[in-house]
Amino acid sequence: MTEQWYTIGSFTFPASWAAIITSFILTFLVLYFWNRKASDWYSNSIFTFLLVWKLSVIVVDFQTVMEHPITILYFHGGVIGYWLGLIAALAYIFVKKVDHPATVIISWMITILVYEAVLQMLHHHYLLAGIQVLVNLLILVFFMKKTRDPGGDIWAGQLLVMFTLVQLFLSTFIGGFELTVTAWTYLIMMTYLIFLLNVRRKHNE
Repeated sequence: MTEQWYTIGSFTFPASWAAIITSFILTFLVLYFWNRKASDWYSNSIFTFLLVWKLSVIVVDFQTVMEHPITILYFHGGVIGYWLGLIAALAYIFVKKVDHPATVIISWMITILVYEAVLQMLHHHYLLAGIQVLVNLLILVFFMKKTRDPGGDIWAGQLLVMFTLVQLFLSTFIGGFELTVTAWTYLIMMTYLIFLLNVRRKHNE
């Protein structure tokens, strides 16, 4: 997918950034009114991700930062910094034992639901955006219902896999299947969240 760029005043930004920021904000608001505890750890994990991503420029381009410290204000760690930020955020969630894994998965699903919808609309793929919202919302509602039933952890893992595959499948309609940073993020998050479910299950046994 060719990146679309937008301009507000003198600030130019890609559609993906707008989608990410919107997804963080709307997910936080949903969690705030649904589960105050979840909104707390969610905002902390997002802050951890952004902070590490921003400051990772020190690691990625140490020499330039030492010569021109002000570059920290204007640059970030790029793709390497992104992965470092994601690792830091996931470590925070694991170490803090912030919530039941199902709640973490719900937060992830809401984030992706909003991100994909906004991203597709900003790229003028309105039909695909509508399809993604509908399908993702159905999976999310079904997930929330089934995880309250006995054996909910098994359903949670299966629905998470389905949710992830839906994102990858729908993305092929635009530019074909590619293992982009986004695709790898979805796969890594799926694996990590299934790991949390297994840890929780073993703890309860």
